[in-house]
Amino acid sequence: MDKPFLYDQDFYGWTQQQAKALEQRLVMELDWQHLQEEIQALGRQEYRELVSRLSVLLGHLLKWEYQPEQRSRSWFLTIREQRRAIHRHLRQNPSLKSRIEEALLDGFEAGVDLALRETNLPLRTFPEHCLYLFDDAIADNFLCDTRQDWEG
Repeated sequence: MDKPFLYDQDFYGWTQQQAKALEQRLVMELDWQHLQEEIQALGRQEYRELVSRLSVLLGHLLKWEYQPEQRSRSWFLTIREQRRAIHRHLRQNPSLKSRIEEALLDGFEAGVDLALRETNLPLRTFPEHCLYLFDDAIADNFLCDTRQDWEG
């Protein structure tokens, strides 16, 4: 089966064939165009993962800050979990640090939407732009101190 056809008709089969060709250094068997596209897509996926984690973190920090009477163990644990996941993701993908400001902006928009969905607060409650610095947002003691146990 030729490479482009296999890519379109059996993606899993294509990945296995390409992995084998790479392992055996069979340069002529490589589907260079699709390999390039897939590697670029993997990089975009890592960025989306960072933005997704930031969205959840920022949404919960907004809820924590602007609706303190509703604070819960669940919010606390979500903030803790997202901070840890972001730290881990950046350790595993240090080059993403060059896109932190962009990711913070993208994550903030979705974070506001999350806070709106999960509270009864109007849009005007929240700032138009992210007021949190990245390093603050992921710090264990910023707004919600996740260095210790939940104290409701």
